[in-house]
Amino acid sequence: MTNPRQTAKNPARPEIDAVVGRIAQAMANLGVSPLPRNYALFYEALSGRNPELARELAALGPSPSPAKIDELGIRHNLASHATLNADKVQAEAAKLLNAASVAMREANGRKTGFVRQLTDFALRLETDPVVGMSDFADAAQAIREQAATLLREETRFAGRLDEAAAQLSSMEGDIDALRAAATRDASTGFPNRTAFAARLSALFVDAPASAPSALVVVSVDGLRGVGERYGIGALEKALKKLAPTFRKSIKKNDFISRIGLDELAFLFSDVNAANAEAIVARIRASIEAIDIPLPERAFTPERVSISAGIAMTDQASGDADLTSQAELALQAVKATGRPGQLVFSSAIGARAPRLYSPHAA
Repeated sequence: MTNPRQTAKNPARPEIDAVVGRIAQAMANLGVSPLPRNYALFYEALSGRNPELARELAALGPSPSPAKIDELGIRHNLASHATLNADKVQAEAAKLLNAASVAMREANGRKTGFVRQLTDFALRLETDPVVGMSDFADAAQAIREQAATLLREETRFAGRLDEAAAQLSSMEGDIDALRAAATRDASTGFPNRTAFAARLSALFVDAPASAPSALVVVSVDGLRGVGERYGIGALEKALKKLAPTFRKSIKKNDFISRIGLDELAFLFSDVNAANAEAIVARIRASIEAIDIPLPERAFTPERVSISAGIAMTDQASGDADLTSQAELALQAVKATGRPGQLVFSSAIGARAPRLYSPHAA
């Protein structure tokens, strides 16, 4: 969460700056262009989230070509490389369809030639009923040969169409994987901030006024400390450990997403404020009971908790207003210095600082 009055006091800032610095230094040492997608790829590799990517990146050696780096990002379905992956799939599909189109035109040309040959032969029989037997035999043999050739070509063409259909089906799977990579968090498997924004925007269009929903912005208390002491990789593993519990806490029509380093957003459908508070309390109890193993602490696992800000759709003018209310409520909880939850109220809004902007993932 970004607040002008709190930025300077953010204890996680040194750790974040250190990670960014290590990434920038590693890219500079390898001669890699400082493109946003390259930063994202190096973060995946150096944070410990994707050991296989780290090994493959190291195997490229010094001064790897941009194409090789992009190939890694595409192969690992990184969200940062989604556009490149989409372009690749689109180009492959276009090439495949173009080849099928050429084959179809050639097949149609052969059919047209065969029909013309049959027409010419029939016309000769009509105009010259006493055509010589030798001429008749020659023409019939030519037609038989042409028919056999056409049949073979048709069989080959059918095989090529089957192959093309199989490849297009495989590309459909690639597109599904690409879509998932662009809208899913790799560590938890939850929808990411992009997916959350789309769901939240649709909420005010699709939800009837008689069925209020609750937006709950959750901060996992203690998770940033894990990252500071043991590295971002440990933070990601800890959140992955908690993910199943968060996932089990929601109903079929509810929604959960990861919107920040240690922040999640829940959308609870058809609830009132008291229901939302009760759900958050149950989630907190479940999370606080989980032992999180950490490096060099096999016998003393970590425990974390959650703080939550709650906002109701029937009290907000739109998605931006709803998000601001939930985040202001979360700020109010954090100001107490202990885990808890609060529902946004006019009193919380009155105490809010004049300058405020939603946090960035």
